[in-house]
Amino acid sequence: MRGMSGLSDLKIRASYAKTGNQAFGNYEQYAAFTLGDAQTQAQFGNTFVPTIRPSAVDPNIKWEETRSYDVGVDFGLWNQRLSGSIDIYKKNTDDLIFTVPVAAGTNLSNFLTTNIGSMQNRGLELTLSARLIEPHRQGFSWSADFTAAHNTNRLTSINPFAGANASKILVGGIAGGVGSRIQVLQPGEAVNSFYVYQHKSGADGKPVYAEGAGADVAMYVDQNGDGKINQDDRVPFHDPAPKWMFGHSSYLSYGKWDLSFTLRSYLGNYVYNNVSSNLGTYSEVTRASPYNLHASVLVTGFKTPQYLSDYYVEKGSFLRMDNIQLAYTFKYRGSPVRLFGTVQNAFTITGYSGVDPTAGLIGIDNNIYPRSRTFTGGLSLRF
Repeated sequence: MRGMSGLSDLKIRASYAKTGNQAFGNYEQYAAFTLGDAQTQAQFGNTFVPTIRPSAVDPNIKWEETRSYDVGVDFGLWNQRLSGSIDIYKKNTDDLIFTVPVAAGTNLSNFLTTNIGSMQNRGLELTLSARLIEPHRQGFSWSADFTAAHNTNRLTSINPFAGANASKILVGGIAGGVGSRIQVLQPGEAVNSFYVYQHKSGADGKPVYAEGAGADVAMYVDQNGDGKINQDDRVPFHDPAPKWMFGHSSYLSYGKWDLSFTLRSYLGNYVYNNVSSNLGTYSEVTRASPYNLHASVLVTGFKTPQYLSDYYVEKGSFLRMDNIQLAYTFKYRGSPVRLFGTVQNAFTITGYSGVDPTAGLIGIDNNIYPRSRTFTGGLSLRF
């Protein structure tokens, strides 16, 4: 390393670990019994006997097991003025724990928490810290941190005894319809991929809407060419996990003033707009009481819901200013005083049409309330 005067620190790392899922629930391998109420009694002659019914259970359920491989480099340049690390990793997880549908009439429930299969994660993580402008007396200074993470995942196998269908498991319940599910666990695809029909577009670029006989074939792509639209024509379509996650924080000071802020960004993630799919049809005005329509109906013209259309799967990439703070520090009677103002959730830049690309769970947005923006001011005294 001689002759590399700019290099102040270098460390090469490699690791392997095998861990279990610590979030595994207690006593999941045992049935829980529920005492029946007045509507769940068994009749013997003229006598009604209260029931005690067990919950769904998998007596062979076990912890998830993850094997992780990681290779990394830590470095520092110019007396640590710039420092950081790079990590490349792979994680193989077996016996994934999910709550999944089971065949009707089995296991005393429609759903069961069980081990459903295996998945693989591959990724890259990068961190950088820099003193961009060194402080000099009362002059300007600037230090910054930057993080980037890239991850891809895919389900590699499904336990043939997990759920009603060994080739795929439908997950991701949505508002609207009865038992509608918009995501899938399918080998070879990303976990929780959206599972939709491919909607045809007209010459005007808008999704096609049709009614009457043959409407489904007119609206959706017949993937297998059998002349009808059914479950066999649904396809995995993107997934809710971002391909890249970025973070940046800066601290700037000049004299008695200082400014700090934090930015966050996701790229490559997708969101299912459940507010639009549930309320964006003209059928809403025919209900017993008035309901607000979602503005998307002005584009689609849908008269009836199309819950499983890929039209509602939108890009969720965004850039958000999570926090920004401006402060002024001075002395009063020899004691330091700091006056500051803070804004949380200052702004979000996104092409997503909903109120928040991070609303809801696992990429399903059914939230009609925007994230609040908070303004805070304060005075810090030290004696």
